[in-house]
Amino acid sequence: MLETYEIELKTSKSVIRTALMDPFLFSGVMGHVNILQILDKRSAEYVAPGKLSEPGVDYRVLYVFGTPDTKLHTVLGYMKGPELEGGSVLYSGKSDDHKFEWKAHFYVDDAPAGSKIRIGLEVNYKTSTLDRLIGKSPFELAQHIIQDHIIPYLKLYLSKEWQMSQDQGIFANEVMRIEGDIAELTTKVRQLIESINSGFIVIKGKNIRASIQVLNKRPGLMKMIKGNQIITGNDVLANLILESGEAVAIAYDIDMERILDMTSEQISRTIEITGK
Repeated sequence: MLETYEIELKTSKSVIRTALMDPFLFSGVMGHVNILQILDKRSAEYVAPGKLSEPGVDYRVLYVFGTPDTKLHTVLGYMKGPELEGGSVLYSGKSDDHKFEWKAHFYVDDAPAGSKIRIGLEVNYKTSTLDRLIGKSPFELAQHIIQDHIIPYLKLYLSKEWQMSQDQGIFANEVMRIEGDIAELTTKVRQLIESINSGFIVIKGKNIRASIQVLNKRPGLMKMIKGNQIITGNDVLANLILESGEAVAIAYDIDMERILDMTSEQISRTIEITGK
């Protein structure tokens, strides 16, 4: 059965999408999914997070049903996500015996006061035994997860965290993160640039850090610092691709409208009228 819900929040679209792209955060918010292992792309095996070298989007999980006040039931299974599908963020999962399956879609759009989120959660049981163990019908479980777990998190926690960052003057939201060899990361700079409208990209290695400003999905000022050496312009990418070693590249989106509003408000308070 498919349960749908729509909600508007005074939170930026990029903040919401960033939260949805974190599988550990998502599984925690769901309240009934515990990640045990992650499929390592290099070894093609499920491993504990501490032994992971290149994370994939497939997980071994433990499904937990019940509450501390009732008897708990656990089922081993799988989860997959996040995946991007038709403008939505998609997660899905199933039990080992395929008798319990679910799929969640999240669509995030701009709204006058922030963002609008449309949530679709489909849950299916293949046997009536699960009805008795879980204590809810498939539709009731989907409704429970959305209204008792996802919505409270969005309203009470995500919005609060975003407001605190705005109050502290922090307007940058992480949109995409890529880790690996620094030369390989450099070849993915275009992908990072296209993930944000206005903001910046930070690349950091053991002895190197670089930044690329982005405006309207176009690269602007580039700067790289290596020891006491400062490199700017197109030479940044040319030098980065010659480097080696592990690094991380992160794309940050900036809420330009919010920055301009706050800046103009602060400046207007300092202006004095010197009339005769």
